Amino acid sequence: MKKKNRSEVSLQSEKSSSKYKQETEIPLPALDILIVKIMNLRIADEESKSYEIVVTFFDQILLSSVIKSTYDRSVKDEYKKPIATGYLNYDPSDYEKMCLFADYPLTIKIRPLRTEENTAIIISSPNSSAPSSKSSQVTKLERVGPPKPDPGTYCCNIDILPIFIESNKMTFKKRLEPMFKPSVLLAKSWDNLPLLTITLKSIRNPENVQHQKMFKNVNNMKMTIVGCYNMILPFDDEFNYTAASQLPLPNESNAEVFTFNNGHRMPRGFNSLSFYPHWANLVLAQELFTSGDEKFEHSLSEFQNEENIDVTYYLNEMPNDFTTIWSSFHRVLLLKDTEELLAERIRAYKWPIEVHSWGESKSFSFMGFMNLFPLLYPGEKAIRLFVPLQWINAQDMMNNCGCRVLLTLNEKVPSIVSAAAKFSKGTTDSAHASTITEAVYGARPTGSDDNCSFVIVEVSLSRPFKMASIPPHISEAEMNEMLLSMEAIPTKRECTGRGQLDRDWQTTVRVAANSLRRLPYYGLTDLCTINRQLSESRGRVELVTSFWLDAVIYVNNNFVVSDFLQRNDTFEEMLLIAHACLVRLSNETLQAATDNRQELNPTLRAARHARLLQDLPHAVDLYLQLVAAMPREANSWRELGKCLKDVDDDWANVCIDKAVMLNTRHPLSLLSKGCAVFDVDPDAAEPFFTALLALYPFYTCLWVAASAYYIHRELFHMAHEIIEQVNKTEADGLQQELPNLRVWERELGDWWEQTPLAPDSSRYYDAADLLLRLRAVSLAEICIAQGFLETGESAAYYHMVALSCRIRRNLDDALCHLKQGIEKYGEFSYLKSLEGECLHSRKEMTAAMASFQKVRFCSSPYITLLSLPRRDHVRAQSILADLTRRQPSAYAWIAFADNWIMQSAMGEGGDADATLEQKTAAANATTCVLNALRCDRRAGKAWSLLASLLKPSARRTFCKEMAVLCGENKLSEKRSKTKLSMEAQQSLCFKIGTALRECRCQMCEHLQF
Repeated sequence: MKKKNRSEVSLQSEKSSSKYKQETEIPLPALDILIVKIMNLRIADEESKSYEIVVTFFDQILLSSVIKSTYDRSVKDEYKKPIATGYLNYDPSDYEKMCLFADYPLTIKIRPLRTEENTAIIISSPNSSAPSSKSSQVTKLERVGPPKPDPGTYCCNIDILPIFIESNKMTFKKRLEPMFKPSVLLAKSWDNLPLLTITLKSIRNPENVQHQKMFKNVNNMKMTIVGCYNMILPFDDEFNYTAASQLPLPNESNAEVFTFNNGHRMPRGFNSLSFYPHWANLVLAQELFTSGDEKFEHSLSEFQNEENIDVTYYLNEMPNDFTTIWSSFHRVLLLKDTEELLAERIRAYKWPIEVHSWGESKSFSFMGFMNLFPLLYPGEKAIRLFVPLQWINAQDMMNNCGCRVLLTLNEKVPSIVSAAAKFSKGTTDSAHASTITEAVYGARPTGSDDNCSFVIVEVSLSRPFKMASIPPHISEAEMNEMLLSMEAIPTKRECTGRGQLDRDWQTTVRVAANSLRRLPYYGLTDLCTINRQLSESRGRVELVTSFWLDAVIYVNNNFVVSDFLQRNDTFEEMLLIAHACLVRLSNETLQAATDNRQELNPTLRAARHARLLQDLPHAVDLYLQLVAAMPREANSWRELGKCLKDVDDDWANVCIDKAVMLNTRHPLSLLSKGCAVFDVDPDAAEPFFTALLALYPFYTCLWVAASAYYIHRELFHMAHEIIEQVNKTEADGLQQELPNLRVWERELGDWWEQTPLAPDSSRYYDAADLLLRLRAVSLAEICIAQGFLETGESAAYYHMVALSCRIRRNLDDALCHLKQGIEKYGEFSYLKSLEGECLHSRKEMTAAMASFQKVRFCSSPYITLLSLPRRDHVRAQSILADLTRRQPSAYAWIAFADNWIMQSAMGEGGDADATLEQKTAAANATTCVLNALRCDRRAGKAWSLLASLLKPSARRTFCKEMAVLCGENKLSEKRSKTKLSMEAQQSLCFKIGTALRECRCQMCEHLQF
């Protein structure tokens, strides 16, 4: 095919526009057409006036016309008719020129017409066609001429590369910036700059379809040179500074030298790692406005620094006088053949770069070698380098880059290196001269100090040479085929459904036994009652489901499954055999150990018990003892801070700060600290929520809490993006739960009944439950409100709203919400138990007992102790026996011991003539007290009861001393000083729900026998 030259790219005339309709005498080449349409020019702060507009591309004028601006902001931009139109013909078979198109933007300039210009120029209508001849068009361009230095001149650059390679139509809304910097008084805001609406359309000639396919989704290479640092001499305005490098082009040499001229002094406030680079071709053409749209913004860690240059010093501390800035780029298209040649060259050679500076008296020339090999890695499409410079040497250039020197050295004023070379060549026989040359020129560094100068360069591709390797998707049919091949012989393997082996059945049984131990049945030993309670629990579902699955796994691991799947009765028989084997394993497991609770630090367990049972002074005492023994344990400081949240916020913040300092990555510590800061200054809490999003991408509960935080700050777009990512994480099955369980004896356990959340309930409720346990009530209320917006009213909503009011000690509002929730959704146990606790806090004991009696099932030991019946001792004893079995604590054992004492009507000092029932009750009470001391060594009430139950005086004295050490005697003195006040009696009597014999307050009179 005949190759076209650059001169064929010109403005389309009227004659060429009709080449598809009529035959011409001279055959024209097949050209594609680029149509430029100016749709609107909006200037907000000025009245409508005439503007001269000039649109150029690749040194060609596409459009030169006079248009009217629009003043009204309400005018729509979608006009049916353009106000000005221009054309550009280009030949897609000229590959070299097409590749150079990527290095040029579409430049648009406008300037207002003065009164004398309006009278001289005849404004053509927007619908008028192009001039009838080329001469008339040239005459018009000469009459318009280049814009004079007018402060009202505006300009913009638009990257239109997609219109040549992938898009057929593009529309831009572009703000034009002043070409000449206006004074401060005349400066305009960004919204008041001219807004230009322009449409580009490409008409592709069917004859060029093969060439158009060549440029469809083609790759491109972009080289950005920021500047040269630590130059040998300070910047001098009388010097010329030029940088040069190669870029691949489809020509005879497969490359062309691109220069970056007009290196300038480093501007004030210029950031070498964050700026808008300039179009180098516009800089070479001495255009005044050359800024691009894509920002160069990176950090030092993203750059390749093979020579370990102290970049921080040269960028931040060294004076800018030794720095030359270009901050511009060149870009070319990479056809398929050119891309392959480029990859081979990068694999074999380094890439060259040169820096030249010359003046009237001397010149300097440097070269550097860029290692672009990482671009060959899969998925890599950009490399950023600190390129050290050395004195230019043609031999080194050929050895490292396989090419000659890019730019010819200045012949008028030879550089220092070339002069040294000539000098050493001319005096080969002189040892003294060669010694001087080596000492002066050979070892001299290229920088202003003892180090070398260097250049900051970025080389990027629009897409990587090799795409990142992504594992292919395996369909279910392919997986079934693989499973059939795997099941050909019996072998030990994991179950794809549950990830269990056959011996994991023991773990399943052990977990079921622990679940059965925690199920309350109030001391009734009837097996039917146990089965009924178990059938309503999750443990039975897990047990039954896992039993059948493990039976199948057992058969799968010990037999060839395909031999038994042909007949159902044979397979059922194999399952029965597996059942017998698994039952034997279950028997071994249950006989080995029945209680496999996780071992905790005894002091930590006792502290958690005290906190969960609202005995905050004792809990704080135990936590302080714990952090004194282990001051580097961050979790203990965090739990102490959470306990102090109900006492003093300042103390709590100090402990949370300590936890964050000891372990800065723990999610609960970050969330607690973020919520604490949120209560004081919401804006200052953002780093903590940002850290949660960055460190824990799969903990969806934390992400939902962060979304609520951004909703409070009215950053709704950010909150929406977080929820979208949560949905994507859940869809991919990557979500994870926090390892901190919200149950008894765990950090996130608490005194109230847990809110049961349905599978279809809002995820905000789960986040609110976590925040309430951390006492972050403000953020929890935002989550509750969002959950209400998603799912509407529900029993869980009323429970959480009432719970937030209760934590804030607003009992009236809590009772109001609970009453409304019970009226709408019924007497749920968690609603009635919270209602009873609120009434108990208001000292309305009769109403509290009425609420507690309607609680059918209660898993909270605090609510259980509050709801003990005062008169039915058999019922109370059954509940206490069940509570000490499921959730043993010092408080439950003390209550149990107190129940035995009350049932036998036994005094503090005992009675030598006691009956057999009294002796049995005393023995049982003693056992209960000893169990309480095993749970909490510092239980002062337990030591006091033990002193009243023991007869030997020595043991009684020891127990009294221990009670004093644990603070029990001080509490008794306080009661005596306050004359058995109602508040003191409440903390003693009603905390555990039973009346002690020594109490004689008015609140306990109706409870006595």
